[in-house]
Amino acid sequence: MPRKSSARRARAMRDIDQGLRMLSSGLRRLARDVSTMRVAGNGRAVRRRPVTRALKLQGRYMGLIRTLPLRLKMQVKAIRAKQGVEQAIRKARALKD
Repeated sequence: MPRKSSARRARAMRDIDQGLRMLSSGLRRLARDVSTMRVAGNGRAVRRRPVTRALKLQGRYMGLIRTLPLRLKMQVKAIRAKQGVEQAIRKARALKD
């Protein structure tokens, strides 16, 4: 008889240990998901998009081009079409000064 209770106790300890590990990993995943979400004005959760290099470049480009007069904007847009965003950002910075 004593062996059954010790085996039962060992099984219970394994089950508890496995349950705690599963709970811990689930909480970690939940914390990661919650940290990447924000609440919109209507109370719904909205996921944040990761900030990529392309988004950073787009933000810099838009921030620089919006302050330029129309003629200079057209020059920068032409550079962007031919040479890319990075060259357009350099030109916009030069024109801004």
